[in-house]
Amino acid sequence: MQLHPSELLKSYGAKVEPYENSDESELETTSPAEDETIENGEPPSTVRSDPFGLEETKPKLITREGTSRYFDSALWSNLGDQLQHPEVGVLGEQSDESNIQESELFFEPGCSFKVDNLASFYPSFEILPKLREIYADRVDPMMKILHLPTFWTALMNGLRHPQDLSKSLEAAIFAFCCAAISALKEDECETLFGLQKSVMYTRYRVATRQALVNAGFLSTSSPMTLRAYAIFMLLSAAELIDKMCVRNSYRCDTLFVLSGVAIRLARKMGLHRDGTSLGLSPFETEMRRRLWWHLVHVDFRTADLLGTRASLDLSCGDTKMPLNVDDEDFNPDMVDLPSERNGITPISLCLIRCDIIETLRKFSTTHPGNVCWEVLYSPDTTLAKKDAVISQIEDHWENKYLRYCDPSNPLHTFGSIMIRSSVCKMKLFAHNPRQFANSPVKVPQSERDMVFANATKLLEYTALMQSDGQGLQKFTWQIGTSYLWNSILYVLIEARHRKSGSEVDKLWQLIGKVFSYYPQIFEESTAAVYAALGKWTLEVWDEYVAASKIEGFPISSTPEYINAIRRCRKPVTEPPSEANNRSADSEPVTRISNGYNKSQGQRDEEDLADFEPFDAYDFPDLLSFEVDPNEWVQWEQSVAGQNGFAQIDRLY
Repeated sequence: MQLHPSELLKSYGAKVEPYENSDESELETTSPAEDETIENGEPPSTVRSDPFGLEETKPKLITREGTSRYFDSALWSNLGDQLQHPEVGVLGEQSDESNIQESELFFEPGCSFKVDNLASFYPSFEILPKLREIYADRVDPMMKILHLPTFWTALMNGLRHPQDLSKSLEAAIFAFCCAAISALKEDECETLFGLQKSVMYTRYRVATRQALVNAGFLSTSSPMTLRAYAIFMLLSAAELIDKMCVRNSYRCDTLFVLSGVAIRLARKMGLHRDGTSLGLSPFETEMRRRLWWHLVHVDFRTADLLGTRASLDLSCGDTKMPLNVDDEDFNPDMVDLPSERNGITPISLCLIRCDIIETLRKFSTTHPGNVCWEVLYSPDTTLAKKDAVISQIEDHWENKYLRYCDPSNPLHTFGSIMIRSSVCKMKLFAHNPRQFANSPVKVPQSERDMVFANATKLLEYTALMQSDGQGLQKFTWQIGTSYLWNSILYVLIEARHRKSGSEVDKLWQLIGKVFSYYPQIFEESTAAVYAALGKWTLEVWDEYVAASKIEGFPISSTPEYINAIRRCRKPVTEPPSEANNRSADSEPVTRISNGYNKSQGQRDEEDLADFEPFDAYDFPDLLSFEVDPNEWVQWEQSVAGQNGFAQIDRLY
């Protein structure tokens, strides 16, 4: 006898509502004894238009052995235990060969090196305390996704009893060690391991990758495995690693894909849903918040660098931001989470990034999922409102963090710089000079002053971060550069208008200091961004000298960095007669319009092999930025191209 569809679903334990109103109480589904199942949903509607109850979705989270699987599909949420989702039966440690093969294909298929015995890479107990110290000091504040007290206990127990070590914890241990090694100085690494840093980093990077493959990261339901993957992914993006392990780091567009994988894995685990709505413990709720918001930020930054939108998955959840607390403030046995601290804590830098995303979200009124810095350009929001929102977040940071900063603490100093530079960056986007390009309205002097002041501050913060006196060198691998090139462009445009004066005098010293940290400026054959900035710097300097002579100001000697730029740009301005007399076998002149740096080596040639080269862009003089909006577009595309097709250097 053929059963009615509703009867068939009932036979499998599904909740099926009648067409008419029903006073019968809701029957909660149960879960297997070895699983913990948590459900949540809205109160049932009194009127049903869906006979199978599919419109009423009660999200379900199933946890087992440190893994979690989230369902919000009506079918799988409402079915009883006799008919479960196929994956529920394999929650926990997965050793399916197909999972491993999929992960191997996804992870750098060109690499044939495989580690057969990961136990041989386990760090010694003598070295581990130093690695923990380095990780806690230099890495943990940048990606606060491990609870160090509980992780350390698990790590030590796992290494003492390797036969009981889970694959997910093993992956996290290797990611932890790899991150700590990446933050070591060269002499520290040789003292600790007796080997060069590049050798040790490569060794542990390979081991981390293999451990992730063994854990089946591509289909994992383990938050611990996802944490290991998140650490590995972020390390692969850092400039520090790019210098050490050129062949194994990723381009920005590749990292964007890797980030998307992490976001989807997180959603599969229900990290986009706040633990309070799923009935989780305070400790687990907080740790899930930390991991979700870290992944949100990585996806936001990679999308921003590529000039594309972040994943729409980021706007689909209700996960609250983590609390500003130390790891020592909470533990797995707590019934209630502690009160937040005031001032800088190891998680504060991550919270500041969360605040930035939430602030930008306020400007995304027409497209809520479009969270990017460019929303501050939008004419949909008045300048007054933009300034009000920026002032609001500035006051929030002042009251929560800045007033408690200890200048003798490098983390506090870095947090202060991060906050102040973020405010400057927001103001520059809101008051961007491009809004006046080709406009009949003359640029108000107040707007010029706003741009000049904030761009100058950003250059000062860059110079401060690179200096050795503040103990900030350990954080420089997290400092981005795309905003830096825009800041230099802004100050050059404004210096051209000011011509001379004390502010301009100081600016030339500041530009020289910043350029000293980026030797690409002084290379004859260099990327388009460096070449253009060098060209414009020489033009504005020459106008500065001429104006100072006319106004009778004393002219100091030409800075060495100006002479250095002029020497490397000499082939561009070489007289035709000299060019014609050149021998046929001499090197060709490299024009500053080159969008691709041939001297960067074989690595970049291979990276760009599958792409069309950038269109040559003959950068005009700075005046064109004030009359042609397209010049801003081309400039921004050039900066984005340097970030996207070169390897991504930093995320913060």
